[in-house]
Amino acid sequence: MAKEATVNRAKVAFLLLGIGGLVVVGRLVQLQVVEHRRWSAVAQAIQEDVIEIPAQRGAIYDRNGVPLAYDVPAYEIALDNSLLTKPELLIDLLVQELGMVRSEVSDKVYRTAYFTWIARGVDYGVGQRIRAQAQSLGIRGLVFFDSWKRAYPQGPLALAMLGIVGVDGHGLAGLELLFDESLAGQPRVVRLLRGPGNQIYDLWEEEPGLPGTSLHLTLDVRIQWVCEREIARGLAEYTGADRGFALVMDPQTGEILALAHGPAVDPARPDPALLHPWSITHVFEPGSVFKALVGLAAFDQGLLTPDEEFHGGSPIIVSGVQIKNAQGESYPTRTFRFAMAKSINTVLVQVAQRLGIERAHAYLTRMGFGQKTGIELPGEVSGILNAREKWTELDLAVASFGQGLAVTGIQLGAAFAALANGGTLLRPRILPGPPEVRGVIASPEACRTMREVLRYAVNPSPSGDPSLGTKADVQGFGVAGKTGTAEMALPGRGYVADHVTTGMAAFFPWEEPEYAILVVYQTTRNPEFWSGWTAVPSVGKIVQGMASLGVARPYERTTTPGRSG
Repeated sequence: MAKEATVNRAKVAFLLLGIGGLVVVGRLVQLQVVEHRRWSAVAQAIQEDVIEIPAQRGAIYDRNGVPLAYDVPAYEIALDNSLLTKPELLIDLLVQELGMVRSEVSDKVYRTAYFTWIARGVDYGVGQRIRAQAQSLGIRGLVFFDSWKRAYPQGPLALAMLGIVGVDGHGLAGLELLFDESLAGQPRVVRLLRGPGNQIYDLWEEEPGLPGTSLHLTLDVRIQWVCEREIARGLAEYTGADRGFALVMDPQTGEILALAHGPAVDPARPDPALLHPWSITHVFEPGSVFKALVGLAAFDQGLLTPDEEFHGGSPIIVSGVQIKNAQGESYPTRTFRFAMAKSINTVLVQVAQRLGIERAHAYLTRMGFGQKTGIELPGEVSGILNAREKWTELDLAVASFGQGLAVTGIQLGAAFAALANGGTLLRPRILPGPPEVRGVIASPEACRTMREVLRYAVNPSPSGDPSLGTKADVQGFGVAGKTGTAEMALPGRGYVADHVTTGMAAFFPWEEPEYAILVVYQTTRNPEFWSGWTAVPSVGKIVQGMASLGVARPYERTTTPGRSG
């Protein structure tokens, strides 16, 4: 009997085990097959979302540690639409505090979503005010993230070079774009946990992020301010002036001390059309400024002396084409130095013909034209210098006074800096570092001879006629330089009388230059736009401005009025 009872109990246990297994299997079937969609939907409803918030961006400083751009505390404001209360009050608040369009705010507030960005880079004080008012009005649903916003303590100063930063904390133009990786650092990472109904259950910081690395420039904010003020004045006062730039370089190192562009960029409402330094990104025909470089090549070859005489009659015929002087004026036989002071085209054509196509083209290539300089700014172009085999005698002739080719401002400035330092072409730089030699353009002796000629072009002897460059002369500073005025060529129209580029390249003191300056203006509406009353006086005012701030001091003896009696 006992044995039979034991067997029966085992049968019952086995039966129960089988029934239990069937129940488990059945439940698994129900979960995996029958209710799969319902539980899958629940699992998907509980999700994590990753939000990246920009880290504190590295500051940008001038050579003396003056800040040009840095980050200040700000807020990123979002909305958890599932928790929203009092939407109409919230709309009123955001319109009032952020100046947003009501329809735009309404679309965001009534959006069917769990998370909506309202505004990024909100001023810290404004964000605090919105948070306090929302609490007092009983508005729920706003989410505030501590963040950063770019500030420009010097206003629009150098903004065409600096560029701007987008709401995502990344550079959009200029140095901010070129050095974005190092400036931006690593973003702060925040995770959101939300469940069914898109309600936010939890929010935590996963990665604190790392601040960006600061950038130090070669710019001197004092010289930059002088140049920006002068370009703004020129655009306001010179009839028809559309745009301009002023470049100041250290010819011994290649460092850019100032690079000002106008019209200026408004940091509050930056115009994309102005967010590029056009002295780097656009080309122009340099006009008679180029005569100094062609003359330098002839001095270097021993083909010319400053007091050699030439006939300055107009026109001169080259390959059947008439080449005239400015306004068709003819000159009697005069010295080369006089021809430079009066910018006589026909004399420079004769000098270029002595050089010949082969040597002239080789010198211009050696001077860096038709090539990028390698300056640390985005968008640099190469300029236009046609290949040697494409040059004709006419190309040689018009190149002698800066037409038939195109340069960038930084190319032209670098070439004149080389003339100033004794012939060494340096890479122009906006970041500190040792000088970087690109080549040699002429001998120190040839450079000194041309510097003396260009000093005469700014300050001729009392017996000579007034030169085109005299308004750049500042007593005691020994300014030397060359002016240029060139009509612009338009596709299908050729050279157009009211489209004009004017410029002056200069340096001081002429014997051992410490500063090289280039000023260029352009008009598209004034045929009587000349360097003598635009770029030339601007060079003089920049030198005066540098002197008034104590950046530069007189290098020559000056006389001061005495008292008689």
